[in-house]
Amino acid sequence: MKVATTEAKARLPELIRVAEQGQTVELTRYGSTQAVIISQERYQRLTRDLMQ
Repeated sequence: MKVATTEAKARLPELIRVAEQGQTVELTRYGSTQAVIISQERYQRLTRDLMQ
């Protein structure tokens, strides 16, 4: 799911729920992805894998 940063401000609680359900939320500025929202569980898996 891609969302413009200006729109994300108003939809942040919804976008967090989407991420908690396992989806990736890409925050875009001028059509280019600048940041990503993922669940805490997914973040932990990614960082754990990087440490190994």
